[in-house]
Amino acid sequence: ENATPLEVIGASASDKLVIIMVGLPGTGKTHIAKRICRFVDFFHDIPSQIFNTSEYRRKLFGAKIPASFFDPNNKEALEKRGKACEAALADLIDYMKQDGVRVGVYDATNSLRERRQEVMKILKDAGIKAKKIFLESICDDDEVSLSSGIFLFFLRR
Repeated sequence: ENATPLEVIGASASDKLVIIMVGLPGTGKTHIAKRICRFVDFFHDIPSQIFNTSEYRRKLFGAKIPASFFDPNNKEALEKRGKACEAALADLIDYMKQDGVRVGVYDATNSLRERRQEVMKILKDAGIKAKKIFLESICDDDEVSLSSGIFLFFLRR
């Protein structure tokens, strides 16, 4: 009842969209992804799904992870974090290969240009011909950043 025909917004029934979130931890990427998916689903009746690497990390390695897990010099943890990213991306690819219009959101930091290029290559190699956009979330309010708790790790170092 609330859906707008795709043709009105310049899309077709076969168009797919991958949104690749970019931003530091605690800047609102997941919140923005949820709002986008809720909007697309409610107003356009388009299926959407978020592939949040943090959720994959928690499933694979547990919810109680020490701060050292996020230390960029911790090679073992870096490899584990990479596995969570790979799992999320693999599920996104499977989701995007399904028939019909859909929106998939890859919710990870993707803060390095090399990482973004790698994600694009993986999607291309998997045959994902969907439209792709990068959406960067920036939070330059120190109070908000500190209240998210993510910077406590860095302040303790």
